Amino acid sequence: MTRGRGPQIFARPVLAVAVIAIVILMPNILSGNRYWLTVLTLLAINILMVSSLRSVTLINEISLGQVGFAVIGAYTHANLVMKVGLSFWPAMILSGVLAAFIALLLGYPFLKVKGIYFSILTLLTAETFRLVAYYWKDVTGGTLGLVGIPAPEPLNLFGRVIEFKTINNYYYIAVGVVIIALFVLYHFERAYISFQWRGIRDDSMLAGAVGVNVIGFKMVNFTISAFMAGISGALFAAFQHNLSSDGTSRFAVTTSIYLLVYMVVGGTSRFIGPLIGTTVLTLVAESTRSMAEYQPMITGAIAILVMIFLPMGLAGVASQIRGWVRPGRRPPAVAAPAGGEAPRADSGAAGDG
Repeated sequence: MTRGRGPQIFARPVLAVAVIAIVILMPNILSGNRYWLTVLTLLAINILMVSSLRSVTLINEISLGQVGFAVIGAYTHANLVMKVGLSFWPAMILSGVLAAFIALLLGYPFLKVKGIYFSILTLLTAETFRLVAYYWKDVTGGTLGLVGIPAPEPLNLFGRVIEFKTINNYYYIAVGVVIIALFVLYHFERAYISFQWRGIRDDSMLAGAVGVNVIGFKMVNFTISAFMAGISGALFAAFQHNLSSDGTSRFAVTTSIYLLVYMVVGGTSRFIGPLIGTTVLTLVAESTRSMAEYQPMITGAIAILVMIFLPMGLAGVASQIRGWVRPGRRPPAVAAPAGGEAPRADSGAAGDG
């Protein structure tokens, strides 16, 4: 029964090492192409945002407030390095901590509601944070925004000074931080606490009946995801060197919608889903840049087709094909939709690889 598992278990770490090696060598592969390195840096930051969004689905909720926590992280980082004089690294960590602290304060009342009501609450909160940033002139620059956010300090590595004012070197900071953050999220997903989260996702009333502190574990999950969103906001602020919070900025409602689409297209049943969905749709957007007015329709069409024909997302294509080829073998169950109960299967829990 487990005859084919050996090569598969061996192939996964090899594939992971190969992908990381390609990512590290990408500036050399692209010969320092500034345009594509900019795209890949923003892609890495978006992957962290979408992964933090997916982590909330482990408690059977969908948060549309990740952009709001990114706002907190971005402006906190900018103020700490520009006005307080902190260096890049402690400012980035404190930005994530502040976003997590605000999520902790909001978590108890917000997580008392479920499904669409939770999503609406988080969306409205994110828009409130954006509007506060837009009008709070003393802290965020108001309608003018903040300009001149400094790059990370030079790093002395074995006697060689590395500057991060260029995209070639900042790419490594963004990708390095995102990889570490993804490993942390992956660890939580494989840790014992994930067992509680999945129990809440499958049936929160039953989990509470057997002694699980449902609100407490939900708050831990929500706080961790907000911390990662705050880190992504800090990375964006240091990369962009300026911040704006008007209705057409990165922190607008449309970004929340796109993050959700990235997650759905990639698939929520597997950890790698956000990486695949964000990468594919970003590359599609770049390849159709000449048709900018049609890009939302193209993205929407892809999302609709994936939801109809690939309910497990792009990350579940291999499992779904195996299910078609060998119909007697049931593919992994799809993760429960937010606000609803998990699908019941005759054998096995919801797949997550």
